[in-house]
Amino acid sequence: MISSYVGENEEFERQMLSGELEVDLVPQGTLAERCRAGGSGIPAFFTPAGYGTEVAIGKEVREFGGKMYVMENWLRADFSFVKAWKGDAHGNLVYRTTARNFNPMMAMAGTITVAEVEEFVAPGELDPDQIHTPGIFVHRIFQGSNYEKRIEQRTVRKRG
Repeated sequence: MISSYVGENEEFERQMLSGELEVDLVPQGTLAERCRAGGSGIPAFFTPAGYGTEVAIGKEVREFGGKMYVMENWLRADFSFVKAWKGDAHGNLVYRTTARNFNPMMAMAGTITVAEVEEFVAPGELDPDQIHTPGIFVHRIFQGSNYEKRIEQRTVRKRG
């Protein structure tokens, strides 16, 4: 099975090393905050993550309360593609488990957001307190099909 992945990233590596592709390495939490800031209309913010590392090279650095912070810019996207568990015709979305980590922020950060949902429900069927992305951020929505749930199965020995 591992052999099917050999060479999978050769084109990416070629593009990155040749300069055709620009890669911006940021800590995961900073990436999430850049997306959230983009969706909230906050063009820049300061974070201690990455100070003193390659991440901070070429970026503005300031001291606040005796601690150094790196300025990060928002992340806006022309298009955001998100996948939700449930959605309605108004674009309201509900995510499950780890899909809540980045999808709500990416939906907000997109100029045009396209949402794929596993289950399409009638307007009013979603509990307003359970909606993770309000429909104002979603421009297109469709129900996908044929989902393959790839999860690990833990097998334990039965006592006896």
